Amino acid sequence: MIKKMLPLLLLTALVSCNQVEFEAMDVTGLVGEKIDSTYSIARLKKEFMGNKSDSLFFATKVESTSPVIINGIVTSTDTEGNVYKYITIQEEMEGGQAIKLSVDVSGLSSMFPLGQRVAIVCNDLYIGNYAQSTQLGVYYVNLERNRVEPGRMPRLIARKQIKAYGLPAPHEIRPDTMTIAQIRASRGEMVNKLVVIKNAFFTGNGSSSQKRPVRLTDAELIFAPSTNGVGYPQSREIQDGTGSVFVSTSEYAKFATKPLPTSEHRGHITALIGWYNDRDESLYSTSIYHQLTIRTLDDLGKGFEAYHQSIK
Repeated sequence: MIKKMLPLLLLTALVSCNQVEFEAMDVTGLVGEKIDSTYSIARLKKEFMGNKSDSLFFATKVESTSPVIINGIVTSTDTEGNVYKYITIQEEMEGGQAIKLSVDVSGLSSMFPLGQRVAIVCNDLYIGNYAQSTQLGVYYVNLERNRVEPGRMPRLIARKQIKAYGLPAPHEIRPDTMTIAQIRASRGEMVNKLVVIKNAFFTGNGSSSQKRPVRLTDAELIFAPSTNGVGYPQSREIQDGTGSVFVSTSEYAKFATKPLPTSEHRGHITALIGWYNDRDESLYSTSIYHQLTIRTLDDLGKGFEAYHQSIK
């Protein structure tokens, strides 16, 4: 019996030795290589948007004989359905900006997950404004509205122009801490950035057609009631003691019918800063309508523990 066990024991010993002799593989090399930036997002906007940066809708081609490359980390996720056919990337440097990339693909988080670092080859893409909010995409003519705007890039173009590298590192995303007053006072440099607002709470107000707060009925005290297929986002007001702003949610979000937290729940709210202005440009060129987007209910953080427990 002992003789029969010796080969097995020797084999086990050899396997054990081999396991400790191999060094761990560096898996970061399995996903692309970084392409160094040649532009910051601020320079990209300044150089290729020029004096059109305040226009409501337009798109201009990024044309250069040299590579125009920006880098950032993906701060959006569409897993809960409140982000749809776009990703936001944010520069990982002091004072870095963020930008939205419009992509005609559902389930973008499977291609570019939260925390994925990417290099964007901007050459031959179009940069411009949609409702005065800067986007990268393709040339699109909106015949219904008789205007040019950045359109969603097809999957093949997105794969060609957006180069992922390394492994997703969502824990390395660094949102800015801001008050609502600071957000409301900011201009285009903060649009599409991920921020944390502290001591924030939902007031129980929505918005009217004039974007003014109105009291919600009991039936409306959810994130996004149905629009019967029209599809416009629903606005819910939050405050933090310095001001108020609307959080916008799609009726197609997985949490659309979840109850709004009452004003008793106060804490950290993480959100993407949006900027939407679709009014007559000749009359309202300086009018700004900020709106925030929470990506998932997990963006309701510290201070909202009791709320999360109540909706389980």
